[in-house]
Amino acid sequence: MIVEIDESKFGKRKYNKGKGVEGKWVFGGIDRGSTNCFFKVVGDRTAETLIEITKKHVEPGSIALSDCWQSYTSLKGEGYTHYTVNHSKNFKDPVTGVCTNSIKGTWSAVKSQFRKQGTNKWKDQFDSYLGEYMFRRKFGSSGKALFTTFMHGIVVLYPPQTQDSMDDPNE
Repeated sequence: MIVEIDESKFGKRKYNKGKGVEGKWVFGGIDRGSTNCFFKVVGDRTAETLIEITKKHVEPGSIALSDCWQSYTSLKGEGYTHYTVNHSKNFKDPVTGVCTNSIKGTWSAVKSQFRKQGTNKWKDQFDSYLGEYMFRRKFGSSGKALFTTFMHGIVVLYPPQTQDSMDDPNE
């Protein structure tokens, strides 16, 4: 696996002035070889928080690509091959060719979708909108196939009970 990881702040500047942004930090990753991704709202961007989430979603031995945020420095010690790009100098590392354009572009797409929903609407259901974005990225964006995939996912998570299993107290 080659996974681009990054964190982004979702929110807006107060009165559209200044640098301060009110909102939520989200940590996420994009698997370059598939439609798999993960996003998680985080209370902080410490190494402990970000590495723990990475370990839940990215297999050890994978290649992790990131910016030079200090919290990522211990990824090598956790069994990942880790490459960085210094965004204050380049968008793509001139020596290794490492870039994080996929995750950066995904942040832009997610934020754009959130803006379409309306700020007040998504504030209360932020996690749900992130979940919907991940589902649509993995399985497609519309049509009967999406609904069928969604229903199949529900059945996998919550297998239907048969009348026999409801009658038998040992099951």
